[in-house]
Amino acid sequence: MKYSLNKNPVLKKLCIWACIILLFTVVFILTGRSKSSTKGYQAPLPCVVISKPLISTVKESITLSGYVEAKTMIPVVPFVSGTITEYNAQAGDFVEKDSILAKIDDAPFRQSLLQAEAAYFGYQSTFERIEKLYNSGATTQQNYDNAKAQNDAAKAQYDLAKLQYDYTEVKAPVSGTILQADLGIGSIGSQNTPVAVIADMDNLVVRLKVPEKFFDLFMLEKDSITISITRPGQKNMYEDATATAYIENIAPYISADSKNFQVVCHINDTSLRFRPGMYVKVTASYKTHENVPVIPVTARKMDGSAYIYDPESKTVKYITLENVVSDNVNFIVPSQYKDSYFVTDGLNTIFDGQKVTVSEYFGKTSGE
Repeated sequence: MKYSLNKNPVLKKLCIWACIILLFTVVFILTGRSKSSTKGYQAPLPCVVISKPLISTVKESITLSGYVEAKTMIPVVPFVSGTITEYNAQAGDFVEKDSILAKIDDAPFRQSLLQAEAAYFGYQSTFERIEKLYNSGATTQQNYDNAKAQNDAAKAQYDLAKLQYDYTEVKAPVSGTILQADLGIGSIGSQNTPVAVIADMDNLVVRLKVPEKFFDLFMLEKDSITISITRPGQKNMYEDATATAYIENIAPYISADSKNFQVVCHINDTSLRFRPGMYVKVTASYKTHENVPVIPVTARKMDGSAYIYDPESKTVKYITLENVVSDNVNFIVPSQYKDSYFVTDGLNTIFDGQKVTVSEYFGKTSGE
């Protein structure tokens, strides 16, 4: 038997109301989605770090690179050749002048010395006898001259043999530190191979190749230029090693090939942290600006532009900074911006007139 709604009016009304409620629910959901879709996505404001200029000192300077050298480096070579029988040189040792660095087998030189000595004593005895005869008038001038010449020649040969024998001891010509000692017992010592290289570690210099455009600066301002030497330290272990220096010499000419000229800087600090061959950075400061408003160089973009922050509108403004004075850490802020807030981080994510969020704030005074 089929069931009809017409026979039950109450049930019929309930069905109608259920359909109406369902319809309104669908319309409400669709309308809400439509309104939310027209609203759009709101991106968060970019975060920046701002800073206010501080009063400090800026030194105009140029930075160049070079290598530490010993002003005096002496290769010690033997004056006679032979097998090394004793070797006392060791890299890093300090040696006094005339210290024996190595000995060369002296046997052949001793034999030559004995032969020369015997010949010299023989000719000397003959010359003394003829000299007595000559003085008494018993012999001629020619005999006397021949005997004297033979004696002088024998004496010269004896002195040379003695000198060569002494040269078998290779001595340090100056006091200093041994930088290289590459031979050993059994090696062949000769004038082509240094026994050691000695340097005066109390006189270290850096020879700079300076571009031609700075020639007038160095020549005209030599007495006012201050030099700082920096050797990079090992990260997370040692800080940079720094020392002062002075200009010892400026080459009076420009190299036609490189268009550079040489400047020799003498390092004042002779501590163990500076040694020949080390890479260093040399900063030549030539002008000092004291009590000026400065801001870190991170506030400038590569093209020299910057952004300043307006606290009232919470927006940033694009500005250009030309011909600013910098010391590679800070730069001098133009007077019209000395009280402005500069964006020091986040420059590459903002544009002129954009609202921003300040995440960090440096340079705030107690009255602000």
